[in-house]
Amino acid sequence: MNLKTSVLVLSIVFITTSALGGEPKFPTSLRGGIKVDQRTIDIALEMQKQGWVYVMPRPKSKQAGWGKTNGRTTWWVGYWLNEKTKQHSSTIPMLKDGAYVGDGKSGPGWRRGGSPRRPTKLEWLLSKSGGISPKD
Repeated sequence: MNLKTSVLVLSIVFITTSALGGEPKFPTSLRGGIKVDQRTIDIALEMQKQGWVYVMPRPKSKQAGWGKTNGRTTWWVGYWLNEKTKQHSSTIPMLKDGAYVGDGKSGPGWRRGGSPRRPTKLEWLLSKSGGISPKD
């Protein structure tokens, strides 16, 4: 098989897989490394377009780690930030009249207590670093 034939065969396989509902196309603007459905990708892209990012929780010390329940540890809280409007949200922004709107609560800061829950797939996709991967 020559190079032109190989490229043609690979192109047909790719197009056929995509058309038949193969793996969703994963945009490079989102954080990868997890399996996610196309609907979640579409929501993440729209939220990203509107300026939303998620800041992952992070431990303050080595004693505070993901999955550790020691209530005496300190964590940087996870929160949503709209980089365009500077609005914060402690919960996933919700779609209202065509725009994703946060609850206006939370923001940067430390909190005492055990490890936070795992991030959702949406939180993971719209974060830049940190955290542990969400459950499938």
